[in-house]
Amino acid sequence: MKAPGLRAFSIGLAAGLFASAQAPLLQDGATALRQARLDWTLGEAPLPPSSMPSLEVGVGGADSGGVYTPLTDGEGLGHGARGWGLGLQGRYVQGGWSLSATALALRDQGRTLGILQRATLAYQTEAGWRGALEQAPFAWGAGLNGGDLLGDAARSFPRLTLSTPETTLALGRWQAEAFAGRLERDRPLPEWMPDQVELSAARAMGLDLQGPHLWGGRLRAAFGPLVEASLGALTLTGGQDDLGHPAPASSARTESLAELRIRMPFLARLVQARGASIYFSRSAAPDSGAMTLLPARDLGGLQLVWEGWDLGLEYAGAAPGAAGPSSSRPTYLAGFSTYGDPLGAAFGRACITRTVELGVPLFLEGRGRLKALRTTAGQGDPSGIGSWFFQADVQWRTMTGRIGASLASRREEFPAPSARWGWACSFFQAFRVF
Repeated sequence: MKAPGLRAFSIGLAAGLFASAQAPLLQDGATALRQARLDWTLGEAPLPPSSMPSLEVGVGGADSGGVYTPLTDGEGLGHGARGWGLGLQGRYVQGGWSLSATALALRDQGRTLGILQRATLAYQTEAGWRGALEQAPFAWGAGLNGGDLLGDAARSFPRLTLSTPETTLALGRWQAEAFAGRLERDRPLPEWMPDQVELSAARAMGLDLQGPHLWGGRLRAAFGPLVEASLGALTLTGGQDDLGHPAPASSARTESLAELRIRMPFLARLVQARGASIYFSRSAAPDSGAMTLLPARDLGGLQLVWEGWDLGLEYAGAAPGAAGPSSSRPTYLAGFSTYGDPLGAAFGRACITRTVELGVPLFLEGRGRLKALRTTAGQGDPSGIGSWFFQADVQWRTMTGRIGASLASRREEFPAPSARWGWACSFFQAFRVF
């Protein structure tokens, strides 16, 4: 009678350790989203979180310097959260309830900051309904540099989330998700946004609204085993100016997304891979509250997965007129961002990006990921500014926990012979308590 119970305990413990060993302590949520994308390509259900309680402590941190360099899949590290210190991460599951949190105490510029990097209090019914009060990354829209509508490049924001179970209707299997949250009051103007001089002048005139509400919804449908489509939208609304006056109704902004993902078994067989998929999306963030897909930003990509290896190729670009909002009236000058990092694609919407990403096995059972990205100015932008971006992520499991790091470098080009570069990094050594 003891053997089956012991075997089940061992399997659960191994699954819990495997799930907790996928990324440095600070970036677990982003890595889980990336793994879910790979699992979809393979046609596999994501590995559910372990029901075993867990607790980890760690040392490390994040930093950045030079020209703005996002840490993709970084949950805002390097810019939205920076400094060096301690981390504590735990999870507890009981019945349909789950509680998890990652808290940091980081020392930066002579100050010690307490940061709730990630937290979730959720309940899921046996039928599949899920409600949560959470602050965690989530991806709406495909994208190697963060979901094109909502991604994991920015630090998460607190919100209330509700998702339905998957329901089979006449045309396929459907699922819906909605959330409502609020962004921080004093958001810095992101360095990746165009028209920095004009936006800074508008902020000095008191035209930058603070503390907006952010809410949205997404509908996803699977048509057979190979095709999935989704429609989503999110809206910035409310907030106040520097004098505490309510935001005008005209300041609301809506971003919309339509996406299609297709598994390609014949391509997987052709290249002797375990799985292959392609994805396409179109999104828009007009300077109004209208729900539209114009001016458009188009994105397309290919994902291949082998045993221990994976390769992603992607192109994304915005049409002329997809720049940020007008700065001549009260609006959210920081756009769809948190703490200076974009909530969607890590380099913002206006530029054209070409991305190659490779996941590789490393010695001593380690895992690594390499990314190279070329960005150029959007269509109709006379500046012609472009940049090269590189990022490397590594992690190893140890006898007592895990150790991992991420390092990104960006070289920005100008029409003049001069060039600028920047960097961002994250490092953490985590120790398992139980």
